Amino acid sequence: MEIIQVKDYQELSQKAFDVVESTIQQNDNPIINTTTGASYDGLFELLVKAVNEGELSIENTVMMNLDEYIAAREVSFTVYTYMHQKFYDLIKTQPRIIELLDGSLTYFDDEINRYNAVLAKYPRDLQILGLGVNGHLGANEPGTPFDSRLFLADSDESTINSTIGYHNLTKETAPTQMLTLGLADIMEAKHILVASSGERKAQAVKEALEGPISENCPASILRAHPNVTFIIDEEAASLLENK
Repeated sequence: MEIIQVKDYQELSQKAFDVVESTIQQNDNPIINTTTGASYDGLFELLVKAVNEGELSIENTVMMNLDEYIAAREVSFTVYTYMHQKFYDLIKTQPRIIELLDGSLTYFDDEINRYNAVLAKYPRDLQILGLGVNGHLGANEPGTPFDSRLFLADSDESTINSTIGYHNLTKETAPTQMLTLGLADIMEAKHILVASSGERKAQAVKEALEGPISENCPASILRAHPNVTFIIDEEAASLLENK
């Protein structure tokens, strides 16, 4: 695992961009599975700028996503809405293929089977992850087995509260379930990128990097992967014993 400590969010976003840029430039047909949220707002701003200014070509890239809320597809908080508002609707050229999970369905078995086929067809060069305040990855909450596969997950209270805060929702309108890649799916990517910013993530960072490898902290499994880049700013790193 490569751990990169940076000063602040701006530098974290630039380092994350560098990883994505390198993946795209080093592969003829790059396959990237990304996540959404505050940790990566800055990354997407840099990607939009690079694509629109002709500094980065994504025309041969396959873009996928880690998870999706169970909700009507175009409501404000979905991954579908985020990816379009922050990226796809802003860029002059599109990826070769875009694959998004659909959480608006009534039954999910067919969607899980469809997306499993997508994952099998497009082995990921890069898997981008955020780190939850409780150590979750995607919607793999504490206690999720390390051998989990794409499934319908219930969100923990801390995750729901984070969603409420980021999207300015009420308790009544906040989603409580997600379709998510499982931890075993995540670990199959060739390279994994994690970015974590802010003091509120410090305990999760400490447990992920210095605690036991345990299902109580899903992110701890990343230490068993051969190629992980973990980017943290000073606040997120504040509780680490080994800086």
